[in-house]
Amino acid sequence: MTKLTGKCLCGKITFSADTDIKLMANCHCSDCRAATGAAYGTLVFVAADSLKVSGTPKVFHHKADSGSDMEKHFCPDCGSQLFGKNSNRAGMVSLRAGVLDQTDLVKPTVNVYLSSKIASTPVDSALKGFEKMPG
Repeated sequence: MTKLTGKCLCGKITFSADTDIKLMANCHCSDCRAATGAAYGTLVFVAADSLKVSGTPKVFHHKADSGSDMEKHFCPDCGSQLFGKNSNRAGMVSLRAGVLDQTDLVKPTVNVYLSSKIASTPVDSALKGFEKMPG
């Protein structure tokens, strides 16, 4: 088990999880790029029932290109995106790596949505890569 903690930029929303990390991925989809304002988002997938949140994030709902229902949870004051849910991954939550306190644990193992990455974004060729989201 790994203890994960994190917070938004203003500190009004904090979270913790005692859990195993299921997957860590760099996502290059246009939704992650737009939501983060970055070239890609790094996601840490954990069991949803392990997540304890202090404060009330705002939730944005949208559809992914796969048709799945997506949720983006963010601070209503500072706008920091904290975590998300995907209806195709029941029981899982994705934590945004940039808000974690344990940055030494951030070691993605895969790149997804390479089909929509920004052309100039460097990609670690040692990581598995997928044109879309596998499975």
